[in-house]
This record gives sequence, C-alpha cells and structure tokens, in this order.
Amino acid sequence: MTNDRTDLSSVQLHLVNNVDEAQNFLRWLGERRPHNAVSIDIETGELPGKDKKDAFSPWHGKIRLAQVGDGQQGWSIPWETWSGVFYQGMNNFEGPVIFHNIAFEAKWFAVASEWEMPWDRAHDTMIMARILDPLRSAALKPLSSQYIDPYAAALQTQLDEGMAKNGWTWGTVPIEYQPYWSYGALDTVLTARIWEMFYEQCGPDGPYYKPYELEMAARKIATRMEINGARVNLDYSKEKYDELIDYTERTKLWFYNTYNASMTSNQQLVRTFESLGAEIESYTPSGQKSASKDEIKRLSIEGNDEVKHLAEVVLKQRKADKLASTYFLNFTEKNVGGFLHPSINTLAARTSRMSITDPALQTLPKGDDTVRRAFIPKDEDHVIITSDLDQVEFRMFATLSGDQNLINLFLRADAEGSDPFTEIGRQVYQDPSMQKSDKRRGLIKGVVYGRLYGAGVAKQALTAGVPKEQMQAVSDSFDMNYPGMAEFQRTVNSVGQRRLLQEGEGYINTWTGRRIPCDEDRTYTLVNYLIQGGAAEIFKSNLVKLDQAGLTDNLIVPVHDEIVLQAPRKDAEEIKQIVKECMTTTEGWQVPLTADADGPLENWGDKY
Repeated sequence: MTNDRTDLSSVQLHLVNNVDEAQNFLRWLGERRPHNAVSIDIETGELPGKDKKDAFSPWHGKIRLAQVGDGQQGWSIPWETWSGVFYQGMNNFEGPVIFHNIAFEAKWFAVASEWEMPWDRAHDTMIMARILDPLRSAALKPLSSQYIDPYAAALQTQLDEGMAKNGWTWGTVPIEYQPYWSYGALDTVLTARIWEMFYEQCGPDGPYYKPYELEMAARKIATRMEINGARVNLDYSKEKYDELIDYTERTKLWFYNTYNASMTSNQQLVRTFESLGAEIESYTPSGQKSASKDEIKRLSIEGNDEVKHLAEVVLKQRKADKLASTYFLNFTEKNVGGFLHPSINTLAARTSRMSITDPALQTLPKGDDTVRRAFIPKDEDHVIITSDLDQVEFRMFATLSGDQNLINLFLRADAEGSDPFTEIGRQVYQDPSMQKSDKRRGLIKGVVYGRLYGAGVAKQALTAGVPKEQMQAVSDSFDMNYPGMAEFQRTVNSVGQRRLLQEGEGYINTWTGRRIPCDEDRTYTLVNYLIQGGAAEIFKSNLVKLDQAGLTDNLIVPVHDEIVLQAPRKDAEEIKQIVKECMTTTEGWQVPLTADADGPLENWGDKY
C-alpha cells in the first residue's frame, strides 16, 4: 500500500470481464498487504421493468457488481457472469474484510448470494466515522474529500452526469460503462485507506475500541433482525387503515362544514382557533403563526371550552392520519410474503440511539396498542415475548448523580415491588397513601424526564398536560428533596464549558469511552447526551447478551428501550426468564438497571 494515503495517482482499477483478469484478481488477492485486509463493496439495481427504488432492496432487486480492493488497487466483478470468481477468492481469503456501511452489503449477501459474511473479522468505516465524530457526515465521499483527496468524488460526478444524460438507472446503466465500474472499484480503495487511518483509534490499542466493538456486535444483531423480518397481520392492517382513513375524512368534512375552512391548512386552522378566542403563541421559521402539535396540545389544556374541544379533535385526527399512512399503509404495501423487513440504523443520533425506518417503528406512540397489534409471531407454534428496560435513563441518572436520597429510593422501591415515580410522589406531596394510578404521578414523571431531556418547566407542563404554575411547584419540591440531581447537572455543564474553552469543543464521555460533543454554547445538553448515550449502550450490551444466549434468531425488532422477540410456545416461559436476565444490568451501577419480560402473547399489542 502507498505510504501517502492522500496520493491517488498510482491507483489501479480493473474490470474482471475475461479469464485473464479473473486470474489476475485471484493472484492479487493472495498477495501480502498491510493488516492483510481488503475492502468490499457492491452495486445493486432493480430488476427489468421494476420500480427503480427496488435497486436498494435485496428482496426485490439484484446484485450487479461486487468490488474488492485495498489502498492501491480496486477490482469490479460483474455479478451475473463472474460471481464465481468472487466466491472463489473470498471463500479462501482469511484476513479482515472492510465495508463502508456494512448494514447494506450484509443484507444483500445474506439474501441474494451464497457468500456468508465473516462477522468475526469484519469492519465498518462508517461506524468508525460516527464514533470518531458523530456530528460530521459519515458518507464515503465527504470522508474521502476530507481525509484523502478533495477530487475523490470526481468519478461519482461523472457517473451521475452520464446516467442523467442517458436516462440510466442503477438497474440499467451498462456494466462496462467505465465511470460506473471504476466508481465502484475506487470506493474500495477509498474505504481501505480510511480504515487504515481510523483503525489507529478504533482498533484494539485505540481509545474507542470498546464502543467500536459494541457497535459492530449490535450491527450484526440488527442485521439478523432485518433479515428475520417481522410478521404482520395483513387483514388487521387493511381493516385498521380503512377505519382510520374513514375517520379522518369524516372529521375533515365536519371541520369544513362547521368552520368553512380546511383542517389541513396551517393558516386556516390558525384563523379558526383565533376566531374562537385562542391566542396562538408558536411561529413557523418564516414567521407565520403555527398550529404545530405542541401548540395544539397547549390549546387543549389552556383554551376555552370550544378551543379545548377543537384542539382535541385536531390532535385525534392527526394521530389517526399518521397511524393510517405511516404504519398500516406501509404494512400492506411493503411486506414480503407477510413479513416486514425494516431498516435498523444502529447509530441514528449523536447519542448512538437506534432508529427504524420502512416503516418508522421508532416513532410508534409509547404504550399505544393500535399498531402493535398488527405484529404477530411467525406461525401458530410461536408466541410473542417483549422486554422493556425499567426507567433506564432515570436509573442511570440516579447512580451518576450520587444523590443518596434518590439511590435509596430506588433500592427501596425495587425491594418492595413499588414504582420510583410513585415513591417520589409520596415524598413530594407528603402523601404515603399515593398509588401508581394517582394522576399526580404524571407530574413527577414529567419533572424527571424533563430534567433528563433538558426541558424547562413550561415544556414539562405541556408534556404532562397541566398549567405551568402547578408544574413549577412540583419542580421546586423535587429540587428540595433531591439536590444531588441539580448539582450533577451543573457539574456536567461546567466540565463541558471547560472543555469548550480549553479544547474548542464541549463533550462528555459515556461509560464505554464514547465521546459525544455538543453544539457550540449548548453545553447544557450534555447531561441529556450522557444519559441517552449511556442508555443506548446499555440496551446494545443487552442485545449482545441475548445473542450470546443463542436468541438472535428469535429477535424481531428493537423499539425505544424494548426488544420484541418470538419463542416456541412450548419454551416461552423458560425463554422469558432468560430474556429478563439478559436485559438486566447490575454490575457497576448503584441503582440496578432492571427489566421485565411480558408474554407469552399472541400479538405485540396484547402487552398493553
């Protein structure tokens, strides 16, 4: 490999389109190189006559090129005619294999090829990039422009122009079109060079080895869940879609007949509320008054009777419309043989929180069973089991704050089978008879999570659905009983401010050593990042424990702090106990990070 990682002048790119080139590729693959590592990439496309979006789905598209390279040479292998060369070479290769966005290639190789991904020696430079700097783009071309050569993306520009000029798609661009196969081959060279740079920090001797190893393990498990898929009840999904759409259309018609305005127009909705005596306090970025979700929710609490009623109707209509279009319509349109294969982004946010798209399960309303009832086990011999972490962020905060009153409260609540929010409520309200069903518990919960997420009292009140004055009184009482929480927040903010002044960036480190920076002058957000980032790592560590317990093929989908899986009906109780143990963490935390398990269930929604 060249000693100058930024010099691309001597790079050689090859297309395997004859026997001689195939033999040259295999000979090259057997050569010695730094770390004995090669990088791998693929180009995919839609099937003839199919939607061009299918180019990115291994269940609907096809592999067109496989590329293999190191820091000096890249090889493009046409899949339809020369995939045997790839199999021969990679089945015999025993060194590290590097990807940039392994989530993509791993699914394609599992679904559309005979090559088995060697996860034990696989690396991902995109994951490395997100760990090293979660605020910067982790896409290959921006990274290449930054670390290797500003002109590294020139081939992609040439390819884009050629495809646009000729009307080609990823499924129809000719294999031997030089900018196409060269672009693919060069990607492996760029990936190999970036890996050599990043491995110094993410490898066994680097400061970010622990979070990197955790992320690679979580990626492997998430990929298996994507491939496993989640079975959905299509009849129920169609029925709920029709029901919800009917409700939204009738509601919009009622609004038009009553107020002579469109319910889906922001300006008309604002004018309607104002005509009923409401004062709109929110504005769009362009300066117009806004009927946003938070504003409508505020009106449902603070408005006059007619405003409250209309606000509640609007909120219900919006929720019904979202459930219909975001979930049930996607369930019926995107399933493959009755199974959804959602995309799981294991590093969606700077805090390393996961997100799920196609469909967007991460935005499911917490505790709502309407959508969750669509998820069913793969057959009648299996049942659903779920496990949700218990107040994981609050429990982490209690340990990190060192507030002994709070730590003791958790230990007492766990010992007595009680609930921390109820226990706090009994102290704050000096009411030992308070129960979990008491509405005041919601105020306590609002204060706690408002603090964790950096929300002020006004936002806490809005979330809890109470006047600001009432929430302020609860917040003041909370501070008096648990002073360590506010002190811990001030300490984290102070550390962030010092780092900002001394190092040019405010940041915190999670328990694995992951570095999470804040935006400039927003060091107050670091408490939230510390807790959310740490909780995300705990959840991923628990997934690793489930994997080690041999349950990976049972896993269906992770949502928020909950894992959904299926188990043979006859083994459900035994597996449920294993899941509960794997999802509980005690070592290193004064307040145990506990979890419960629910099941056996006939569908996910039965939990609620």
